[in-house]
Amino acid sequence: MIRLSIILLLLLTFTSRGQEPSAVKEKTFGIGLVPQYAITNGTRIDLDFRLPSPRHWLVVAPQFYIVNKNSTLWNFNEMSGVGIDVQHRIYLGEMDEARGVYFAWGPVFQLYSVKDQGLAAYNFQEGDVNYIGLKNDVIHTRITKFGGNLLFGYQPPLKGAFFLDFYLGTGIRFSYDNRKSGLHGYYNDWWGDLGYSGTLMTGAFRFGVYF
Repeated sequence: MIRLSIILLLLLTFTSRGQEPSAVKEKTFGIGLVPQYAITNGTRIDLDFRLPSPRHWLVVAPQFYIVNKNSTLWNFNEMSGVGIDVQHRIYLGEMDEARGVYFAWGPVFQLYSVKDQGLAAYNFQEGDVNYIGLKNDVIHTRITKFGGNLLFGYQPPLKGAFFLDFYLGTGIRFSYDNRKSGLHGYYNDWWGDLGYSGTLMTGAFRFGVYF
């Protein structure tokens, strides 16, 4: 996260130096970061692409997660994951550029691999009888989550290439795992859990650079 922030600051410096005050280049691409993902040991990179229609942008946001110990939000031994958000943004102002109030919508997909301690079933035999027992073991759970978001946001009109962005909205999630019913973690205790299914509020702050 720190390295990506440094890269963005360097890009901002080079872009500002190379821009002539008499000729403002129309922005068609942007790259940004959402710092809140660092709380969950994740990294999200937003790639903004201007579409042919005025005030319309496409945001593609890949995410990466690596947790080797229990985090402040989740309780497990180890987790890795990937995800992607896609947003179609429509800026509502009169200017044909990415600033001001906007409306956005789009799908969300995430895939997690979680390892945690739990009670795992095993078979054993005593005499001619087969039994099923439980033992404390590492349980590997794969979680697939998809859904969508409806967002309203605001991007203040800043000079130069640097941008700030604030958005808030609602979404829905559907989560599925590879575990059958039994004594294992479902990771669905609250709306921020890995295996949560249902509606939720979503929002974030991001910053980045336009080119």
